Amino acid sequence: MKFGILDYGVIDEGQTAADALGATLKLAKRADELGFNRFWVAEHHNLSAFAISAPEIIMAHLASQTKQIRIGSGGIMGLHYSPYKVAEIARTLATLYPGRIDIGLGNSLGTALVHQHMKSLYTNRDYGTWLETLLHYLEDKKEEIVATPQLTSSLELFVLGTGGRSVHEAARLGLGFSYGSFPFIAQNPLETARLLGKIYREQCTAFAQNKEKLLLALFVVIAETMDMAESFAKPLDIWMLGKEDFNEFSCYPSIKTAQAYTLTEAERAQIAANRTRILVGDVKAVEQSVNELVRVSGADEVIFIPLIPDIAHRMRALELLIQIQMNDK
Repeated sequence: MKFGILDYGVIDEGQTAADALGATLKLAKRADELGFNRFWVAEHHNLSAFAISAPEIIMAHLASQTKQIRIGSGGIMGLHYSPYKVAEIARTLATLYPGRIDIGLGNSLGTALVHQHMKSLYTNRDYGTWLETLLHYLEDKKEEIVATPQLTSSLELFVLGTGGRSVHEAARLGLGFSYGSFPFIAQNPLETARLLGKIYREQCTAFAQNKEKLLLALFVVIAETMDMAESFAKPLDIWMLGKEDFNEFSCYPSIKTAQAYTLTEAERAQIAANRTRILVGDVKAVEQSVNELVRVSGADEVIFIPLIPDIAHRMRALELLIQIQMNDK
């Protein structure tokens, strides 16, 4: 089982966006050294706690300073952009860093406020058509205009999603699919992973059977002990309450901030529900949860999102996660 990392460019308390992007580079280099297969960066808009809004730029930066790890977007929110421009971005990155670029594509339009101000040309209903158009540019099927530069190396494409529509599009078009078991959706992640894995395998078109790839993208809070992991998870608990469109905090909350946070009974219930979709624990506990999710879904790889305060703790999380991969061999 191959593992990867998805980083959000976390701005910790007392840090700047420049500090956060520097931390992302440190994580990518360490992931490369440890033998992770992929390092992806997310795209977030109008969120004070995260520094990455243009993943394609960060990807070029990371790929230039790592050696063999695949660098990707997790993902580019395609509906905000022209498919022609995304095709040119993908081809440029693949030309600069042959055999090392992944393009993960999401269909989120962001919060209502972001959607209103960005005035996207597309809606969620257009996602399938948008993906088809992008593929036509990447495969040179648009006779009237060509996306440059020409591809001379492999490029892996993934559809990102939390539900049925995205997996249907991935299967229909023969693209990889990354299922995000995030706490935004009130669903059983184990059952959903099983169902989406089954749909993806059954519906993948015949021409894609040799390149289908199912990834699980999982929030993880891992530490040397269960008590430490529980402490590290509290900032994620309060951040995932999502207050003020996830802008209640100007930076990602620290453990100290989380411990001092006053919760209502309703918020405690929401946190308990969210916890069913976050892996929290030591190496043994996280390994058991990962193995079960992989077993029921038939996933080919796992992408971990270590949303943990403090770069030192995130670096340590990478070292603990790679132990699970080594145990699998």
